[in-house]
Amino acid sequence: MKPVLTKNKEFHRVYSKGKYAASTTLVVYYIKNRLDYTRIGITASKKVGNAVKRNRMRRLIKENIRQLFYKLPKGIDLVLVARKSDSQATFDTVGKEMRYLFYKLGLLEKESQ
Repeated sequence: MKPVLTKNKEFHRVYSKGKYAASTTLVVYYIKNRLDYTRIGITASKKVGNAVKRNRMRRLIKENIRQLFYKLPKGIDLVLVARKSDSQATFDTVGKEMRYLFYKLGLLEKESQ
């Protein structure tokens, strides 16, 4: 099980002091922590839609994080926010956007495709 951000205080620390990058459907915030492992928090704005749509976005984000987790640097707190409803969102589109934002923040190296 991956360490998860759960406390409101932890989320606010990342929001207020961390760096961020945004796209149309996702926002990624991160800040270095003093630990030797990475902690992750996922939220979904009410703008995403009802509970079913928010949970679907969270599941898509979680699955993409699961595949990218080993590539992320150790010792950061990461918060991913699903912004807007995208009924066309698929595993691949969310993953592509997430990789782009991680690359933009310098958390991932550019992949050769």
